[in-house]
Amino acid sequence: MERTTTAHRRRLLLAISGGLVAAAVLRGVLRALAMQLLAASLLMLLALPLCRHLEKRLPGSAAALLSLGTLLLTAVLTLVLLLPPVAGQLRALANELPALVDNLQGLLLQFSAQLESRGIALTAVRDGVLSRLTDAAGSILSRVMGLASSLISSLSQLLLSPLMAFYLLRDRRKIAAGLTLLLPVAYRARGVRAAREMKRESAAFFRGQLMLSLLVGGMTALGLLLTGTPGWLLLGVLMGVFELVPYIGPVIAGAPAVLLSLQGGWGRALWTLAVLVIIQQIEGTLLSPRLMGSATSLHPMTVLLLVSAGGMLGGTLGMVAVIPLVVSIRGALRGWRE
Repeated sequence: MERTTTAHRRRLLLAISGGLVAAAVLRGVLRALAMQLLAASLLMLLALPLCRHLEKRLPGSAAALLSLGTLLLTAVLTLVLLLPPVAGQLRALANELPALVDNLQGLLLQFSAQLESRGIALTAVRDGVLSRLTDAAGSILSRVMGLASSLISSLSQLLLSPLMAFYLLRDRRKIAAGLTLLLPVAYRARGVRAAREMKRESAAFFRGQLMLSLLVGGMTALGLLLTGTPGWLLLGVLMGVFELVPYIGPVIAGAPAVLLSLQGGWGRALWTLAVLVIIQQIEGTLLSPRLMGSATSLHPMTVLLLVSAGGMLGGTLGMVAVIPLVVSIRGALRGWRE
């Protein structure tokens, strides 16, 4: 008996060690597969409400294909409508970048002169800021192009995600039944409740976050258009994307808007800042509680710590993924305890 137990432990230890070694060797492949599966799951969750409605009248394959096709067609049409004006504004800002840097340097020198006239000497700080501003202006275009190329490369790796989403959507009940059978009988009911709560929490979060990003991005673009900020549509899209990162994202996306509005003087910059603050207040007090539901019950300090940890572990992707991951785990634990 003891020999059998020892042999079983050795085999288990060897299997775990082999799995860890394989995961370390194939880390890049496993990461790409995980990204494809995550994107497919997200597409499936977004198309699920329409698919359930269509399944009342159509077969499962047709309902899954039609719902997923509608979602992808909407996304493609949105990109087709947005990409030309956004690219035009990006080219215009690139052409105006030297003039913008000169304008910012002039405003900084003027502000420094006013402080020095009142006995506050900031010559060293001013020279350092001017030097960094010039260096940043020289590298900003290369960074933007590098970001665009990396984004295109990342999207090309997700080409199989819509096909995976179709099979997940069509065979979701069979997949759920198969995974349920893998659990021991004693824990099967708990596992089903945990999976149900996890799906409910994650679906509600993703749908609410998508609607929140669209609304905040649209309001930002409209507000910046009214204030006359250059690149208002590009900045609105940027704000909608960075809305995925709680608390920190709006600050990162709002800084370029304020800097670009300085071309029109301090008055326009203050108006732009006021518009951004008002939109964030609307998002925090009205939109987020209605769209995000229980996902907003996380304490702000907890969210900041999670976002910081996600950024340290996985960069920008980690900052975006950490909150939905925690929300999903929280739902699974709630279902398991009930």
